[in-house]
Amino acid sequence: MSLQRGRLIWAMCIFGGIFLVIYFPADDHFFRMVIDLLVLMATAILSLEMRTWAQASAGVPAPLPTPPDVPPSAPLVVDGRHLPPPTSPTHVSRAVAAAPVTAHVTTVPRFGAGSKAQRFPWLLPVRPTAASGVAADEAQLGDLAVRAASIVGPGHRCQEPAAARQDAYRMTRDATGDHLLLAVADGVSSSAHAELGAAVAASTAINHLRRRLDEPDGAARLSAAELFEESATAMLREAERRGLEASDVCAVLFIAVIPTRPTAPTGERTMWAAWLGDASLWRLDEERWRYAAGDRKGTTAGYDSNAVTHTLPADPHAARQTTLALRPGDVVSLVSDGVGDGLAAIEELNAYLADHWKLPLPVASYLNDVGFDAERFLDDRTAVTVWVDPDTRSRPPAHATAPAAERPGSQDRWSR
Repeated sequence: MSLQRGRLIWAMCIFGGIFLVIYFPADDHFFRMVIDLLVLMATAILSLEMRTWAQASAGVPAPLPTPPDVPPSAPLVVDGRHLPPPTSPTHVSRAVAAAPVTAHVTTVPRFGAGSKAQRFPWLLPVRPTAASGVAADEAQLGDLAVRAASIVGPGHRCQEPAAARQDAYRMTRDATGDHLLLAVADGVSSSAHAELGAAVAASTAINHLRRRLDEPDGAARLSAAELFEESATAMLREAERRGLEASDVCAVLFIAVIPTRPTAPTGERTMWAAWLGDASLWRLDEERWRYAAGDRKGTTAGYDSNAVTHTLPADPHAARQTTLALRPGDVVSLVSDGVGDGLAAIEELNAYLADHWKLPLPVASYLNDVGFDAERFLDDRTAVTVWVDPDTRSRPPAHATAPAAERPGSQDRWSR
């Protein structure tokens, strides 16, 4: 029962009693004094009720009830800190007002119990670095829509000393706008300057691709061996310039070149990709993401391990390359292992991103998804996703009613 309704019922009861007494009059003066007191009480209650009703009608909020005293046995916890036990409501109000105001709501998608590190404050690296904790981009080139995001992992940002974001990505175009150029690099955590190695590897690879594609017939002469050798040389040169060892700047790298328009009458285009290490390429196939290219890692206890067989600058000769056929409506994503391991090991995450990334989304939402929260997944996360003619994906295919054996593309759409 509300406070206002209780007051009204009490007033009605008192007035009822008064009317009964008046109906049966008494000559005793004490009895008449009791009647006068009841009339005053009923009038006061009705006046208070009318005032409350008038304030509500005028939009004035009713005063909040005074909080009860907090017993000494229940210490007050504000923003994760234990404050001295208050002895009165005034002390409680002052303690809350003095505490810093921070939101502890985790807005990134969470899978399972989540990670404790995800809830801790972000700390700053001891060593100044050019790599920010977060980077994101979106672009449209030809009929390609692109979203990119990179975020320092929970395991690197919450411990003292904090580590810089060791992932890096680069995206650009050739001079004519006929090709989208992408690179995702992941610095090896055991390297003292992994963020430097990743940045140099990605930048050198993109610059090499840009020079090659700006040459006549350059797309037909792309070479993973040549590109990764140049990246390794640039990493060694930069390490020497800074007085570092080659082992201080280790990184893995995945690169891709995607034509911005179809190159075949069927609407297909050929994507060129090359990689070294555990960065990988995934494609959206109906309701889930499926592995398409990259070095597979060993599996331990049901999820991918952190073992890396080949890295730059030590093993440029281990680079591999492939070509993939893309059709309108295809979606592909280049990812570091911080995202790739999640796609491989967490079915709920795979299904979630398959649903959220069917069509291009705002870059802020994309970044939020890349920062997902999952137990044991503490590494940096980077993803660059490309939608090929996404308007086609939003329309039902013309052959939807044809028998499966007669549908175009019923065979594997990807060729190596």
